[in-house]
Amino acid sequence: MKFIEFDHHKCDECYKCLRVCPTKAIKFTDHSRDIINSLCIKCGLCQASCPQSALTIQNDRHKIKKQIHLGRKIAVSLAPSFAAAFEDQDPKRIITALRTLGVTWVEETGVAAELVSRNYEAMLETMGSENVLTTCCPSANYLVQQYYPELLDAMLPVVSPMIAHGKMLKEKFGPDCYTVFIGPCLAKKAEAEEMPYIDAVLTFNELAEWLADEGISYRQLPPGVFDEKATIRGMAYPMGGSLFKNDRQTPIHSGYRMIRADGIDRCKDLLETLKIGGIKNYCIEMNICSGSCINGPDMPHDGLKFFQRKDRMLDYLKAHADHRELDQLLCESSADLSFKHDFEAHVVQLKKPSKEEVNEILRKIDKFSEKDHLNCGACGYETCVSKAIAVYNEMSKPQMCLPYLRSKAESLSMALFENTPNLVCVLDHQLNILEYNPTFAKTFDMEKHSLKEVPVVAFLDGAFFSECVRTEKSIFGQREHLETIGKVLYCNAIYTERFILGIMTDMTAFEKSRQELAAVKEKTLVACQEVINKQMRVAQEIASLLGETTAETKVNLNRLKEIVMMDEGY
Repeated sequence: MKFIEFDHHKCDECYKCLRVCPTKAIKFTDHSRDIINSLCIKCGLCQASCPQSALTIQNDRHKIKKQIHLGRKIAVSLAPSFAAAFEDQDPKRIITALRTLGVTWVEETGVAAELVSRNYEAMLETMGSENVLTTCCPSANYLVQQYYPELLDAMLPVVSPMIAHGKMLKEKFGPDCYTVFIGPCLAKKAEAEEMPYIDAVLTFNELAEWLADEGISYRQLPPGVFDEKATIRGMAYPMGGSLFKNDRQTPIHSGYRMIRADGIDRCKDLLETLKIGGIKNYCIEMNICSGSCINGPDMPHDGLKFFQRKDRMLDYLKAHADHRELDQLLCESSADLSFKHDFEAHVVQLKKPSKEEVNEILRKIDKFSEKDHLNCGACGYETCVSKAIAVYNEMSKPQMCLPYLRSKAESLSMALFENTPNLVCVLDHQLNILEYNPTFAKTFDMEKHSLKEVPVVAFLDGAFFSECVRTEKSIFGQREHLETIGKVLYCNAIYTERFILGIMTDMTAFEKSRQELAAVKEKTLVACQEVINKQMRVAQEIASLLGETTAETKVNLNRLKEIVMMDEGY
């Protein structure tokens, strides 16, 4: 399954998605931006962080609506973190909202979570591993399978509560029922594709958007009732419920110490620790999302803060503290179902460049020695060497380096500033000089002096600069004649909130050429007038013989005179 799609038209190459991606599973080249599915652990951090909404994940809403329209029975598995997802004092209004949409049955995923925990307990009796990992977070499972295959034996071979519940719903309501999981997790969409028990997945945010589009205000609806009641332990899975019994205090096995790791950095740190044998006798629940499921990547965008969600979740658990056991009939009907699942390694090896190949790539971005390796992470990679390896594997562009691009831009800008024949100065809003280029200093014969903090009116009339500041608008094409130095400048004042940029072009030579041309034209006018006068005298003498010719000459000479006068603006 292609988990995430890029909208190339929306992507502005800010690389924020790559910076947050824990496995660097995003490819940026000159002509494409793609998710590398084999490297992706489906955490959804890239999609959640994209400011341009250029990353999209398949929304199953249309599939579900189609099945409802066809009259098919819909069974929903609602993740227990729903209690923290929606901005309402009674979270069970969502149950009624789902039935309003056309859902037939609604059960809490906590029903299956209880049975998953019972499977954990039974397996821990015979596991024999130094450390064990619960397997309820699919993204954490992908992380182990793809990057820590040596720890596969520590994974409890049990399906997630979502898959277990899908299996139960198919068994309970018949294989033709259409099963839908709704939760905060994007990885569930990928996990659902791997087994035939969940037909569609919606996130809580996608559900909120669907309700809004249908004009259904869940806050106005009465609370609903689940078709099957979950235990307190199943409800508490978003708060570490997989590690404890129904009193939420007694560990699921006395031979192990129980710990939780949430957030990608802590999960990776934990796995590195397990890899070197740094700790022993721990039963560990990992959640890729910092704050676990109540802080999933696609919670409704309604402004609830993390601790508000946590507070709502605690209130929900407190209100249902008496839910200690599952219905006995449910336990009996599920007794023959197997929730066992063996996890396999899916390691993808990138090509490893030689040291010289790495150095060759780094030299392309002006990194010639260790001191040039800033390791700033702006490109999305933790180190410059990691970046070079990505380039070698055609996952990145060499020039995708912010310090390199900035250096190039600054060097180009400085070259233009230093070498332009125009006079350039940067002024503060009090019209004092902040910066100036060599041409400016040379024009005013001030090359041996610092002009910084000197008022610009010491050199220019400056009226147009004052007008620029007063109106907060740029002014272009002002002519200024500096008699003291014999220069004519065409001036432009460009306004910004921080400074005024002055760009002046020396038009002295051009003005001198115009004046010389005007003098030539003036002589031509005088000559033309003399010719006309002479012709008129001749015309009076031989009018009878050359009248027509004289008339034509006079017309043509007057026309020439008019053209010359028009050019000069006389």
